[in-house]
Amino acid sequence: MAMVIAIGAYLSHHLHQQLVESRYRVDYTYQVLGEVDRLFISLQDAETGQRGFVITGDDEYLTPYGNAIGNAPLAFARLRELLVGSAIQAAQMDRLQSLMDAKLEEMGKAVAARRTSGFPAAAAVIATGKGKQLMDAVRDEVAQIVATENRLLRERQQVAQQRERELLYTGLYVALLSILIRLGLAVTLMQMRKRGKAPVGMGLSGR
Repeated sequence: MAMVIAIGAYLSHHLHQQLVESRYRVDYTYQVLGEVDRLFISLQDAETGQRGFVITGDDEYLTPYGNAIGNAPLAFARLRELLVGSAIQAAQMDRLQSLMDAKLEEMGKAVAARRTSGFPAAAAVIATGKGKQLMDAVRDEVAQIVATENRLLRERQQVAQQRERELLYTGLYVALLSILIRLGLAVTLMQMRKRGKAPVGMGLSGR
């Protein structure tokens, strides 16, 4: 019984640690996806603010634009830190950084042109189509990162579910084995009593 309890305790602890690690990896993947979403939203907000300023010349549009311009690099830095250690995702982040820097530069040129030379100059910057091409490329790269993370998420969720099943089955097997051992002991004692060979102190009748 002591051996069964010891083995069951070891297996339960080991599997529980694996389950905790698996759940952590699932939560980590959700965190990465959240940062990807925040980064892309920041870039979209920056583009919206830039276009609003270019069209109207109203400085009020520069406030969300400036906030988004400041938030995007921070979100990117957090995402880069989360993805450290993955060669595939590191390459994806390198491409995304190059695209993001080019997009921020393009938006900055349009804003500067609108401020210094008026709407026609800013419209000419936008009319080149470079900004749209860059944003489309950013969107595609973000989609690839999300696809990679979704694949990892599915794999990690499957592992976590498997660990949960293993932990449950281990508990059931240990409990069943314990019951069987107890039944075996009970049957053995009954047989020993019938033969008058029960150990001293087992409370045999007539003694």
